[in-house]
Amino acid sequence: MTNLLRLLQLADSALPVGGLAHSFGLETMIEEGDLALSGLFSFLRDLLSEGLLLDAVFCRSAHLRAERGETIDDLNARLSALKLARESREASLALGRRFSALLATLDPSLAVCPEATHFVLAFGYAGGRLGLGADKTVAAFLHQSVTSAISVCQRLLRLGQLEAAQVNWDLKPSIVETTAKSVHLAIDEVRSFAHLPELGSMRHPLLPTRLFVS
Repeated sequence: MTNLLRLLQLADSALPVGGLAHSFGLETMIEEGDLALSGLFSFLRDLLSEGLLLDAVFCRSAHLRAERGETIDDLNARLSALKLARESREASLALGRRFSALLATLDPSLAVCPEATHFVLAFGYAGGRLGLGADKTVAAFLHQSVTSAISVCQRLLRLGQLEAAQVNWDLKPSIVETTAKSVHLAIDEVRSFAHLPELGSMRHPLLPTRLFVS
């Protein structure tokens, strides 16, 4: 139970690792009219079946490596190759570095990761070191990712607190579905086609004004 509470803390979207400063292409999509409030639920549900499914598979693999006491260096290289947008790739690595540094402060036994580690891999590895099940760890990461995306939209769209809570609530079955799908996919099988967020990340530096880093 103690470690479950620790996982909940690590899965908090307000964890002090800089996650609130990144939109992973959403800011560009909203600015260019590719994402509106009316399509937010559908977009996040589709994101869970594509880009976040990719993360779920790698999170599960990192969790397994932690249980076996193995390294995740090759997972890190593979995931970098699959994250096509430089902005999102660097944002993921930056969050991973801060997450690992935080873990090293909270509990050094959890931060057995290379310094340049993607956030999802560091998270999955920590879940494995905590001795929690892979499903719980993957679901917690997906929930954190969805909550962070909704937080971005609250700052960029006319999305109130009650509406945001409803979207988050209604996405729970999709999070469970993506978690279940990740069981049957290996890292050399999973693919992702999330062109709008990726293009949004690539074009993000060209925005005349920016609220987010990525």
